[in-house]
Amino acid sequence: MGDGDRELTFEDGAVRVVFDLRVYRQTAIQKAAYRFADRFTAVLGARDGHALAAALQFKPTTSAATAREAVRQFYQELLDQELREQIADETTAVRTLILAHAFSNVDLIKRDA
Repeated sequence: MGDGDRELTFEDGAVRVVFDLRVYRQTAIQKAAYRFADRFTAVLGARDGHALAAALQFKPTTSAATAREAVRQFYQELLDQELREQIADETTAVRTLILAHAFSNVDLIKRDA
């Protein structure tokens, strides 16, 4: 997050954040935002270099404390999603090899004898 509570200011029903794309991939941000769609709507802005601004828009009845807690949990989910992305990248070759081997002896087209 960065400067502590400054980024967790709840104003006009939203918390505005800026993601550092050198730390979090956009895919991880989108996946985490989808997981939290029941708590807030993530409105992602345009990419600006290594920064991606977003507004996390809450329902009108949401309190500031509830919003801050949701954002805290969101950052935990974001870290989880980023780690999943890293693991997927690191294991792509092995997964491809396993799938190739699994299907190497399988006839995918039914042939009449």
